[in-house]
Amino acid sequence: MESLNQHLPTQRRRLSELLEMAEPQVEGRGGVAYHLDAEELREIAGWLTEGQRALLRLPILLIAETAAEQSAWRVSGRLESLVVANAIGRPPPDGDELRLYAPHLAELRRRLPTTTTALYLP
Repeated sequence: MESLNQHLPTQRRRLSELLEMAEPQVEGRGGVAYHLDAEELREIAGWLTEGQRALLRLPILLIAETAAEQSAWRVSGRLESLVVANAIGRPPPDGDELRLYAPHLAELRRRLPTTTTALYLP
């Protein structure tokens, strides 16, 4: 699992902070900088209030549900779930989690490739 998660950032940054950066990025393991697309950030910002922009941390983690029978992914967090629902054209979830399947994941990664990333847990 460690090698599958080498791409993960060591920290996630608030959307409001990333919007102010000339070159939006987060630091990854080994000091690698991961750049986030400014257009994606602006699109996400358009779906949120100013207060929500100050709370949302990016990139959004897509958690692989390895125990599921079919390929499934989970997004945790109210704001994270709201952003993902907007990106794939689903209604906002009632709770703090959103479950995705392969077609949703493909659409999400097409639409928000730099602001989402996969997390693999045992």
